[in-house]
Amino acid sequence: MSSDEPPPKHLGRPRGRGAPATAATAAAAAATTGGYDVEETWRQTARALVVPLERALTLPALRAAFARLTAVAARQKLTIAEDPLFGLRGDPENDPPARWGYEAVLPIRGAARREGDVTVLRIDGGMHLAATTPRGLDDLKRLYGYLLGAHFPAKHQQLARPYILHRLADGQARAPDEATTVAVYAPAVLSIAPVPVPADEPEA
Repeated sequence: MSSDEPPPKHLGRPRGRGAPATAATAAAAAATTGGYDVEETWRQTARALVVPLERALTLPALRAAFARLTAVAARQKLTIAEDPLFGLRGDPENDPPARWGYEAVLPIRGAARREGDVTVLRIDGGMHLAATTPRGLDDLKRLYGYLLGAHFPAKHQQLARPYILHRLADGQARAPDEATTVAVYAPAVLSIAPVPVPADEPEA
């Protein structure tokens, strides 16, 4: 993937550039330019129970998948390593939404085995850029656009692999029609490709 190519129009790339420095400025930026608070974080490589999700991503579907994976872990006497996640298989910068695929992910420790359509996979760790939206699942496309279309190129980074993790940051105890906070973890790698300079900005 070339970091000097603009994201496709389906991402609806926002105009805000860079990440707000504090929670207060993050809230102000979100209210005015739609910016997000972004930070670097490190994730450990882990094994996980994984089950595919329906294309229509909803809170009830996520809760049901998480409950199913937790039940499988209990039957197999596995240790749950962290709260459940869900992953996006796809590169939102280059792939249209029709090609995206989501799956529920439960990091575990122990001798896990496949059970029906629940599989055991390795979830790669490494450096990730983490961002949070309080506007729920419906805001994910916009957040992808911000990370990949503005923040990544501006920081000389690009998506390391087409797999983005998410967590319901404020838990699952919400009504189906109530927005929940979602944390997004995009694997990042430094890019040697030059960052394009917009026509209205002078080169450094």
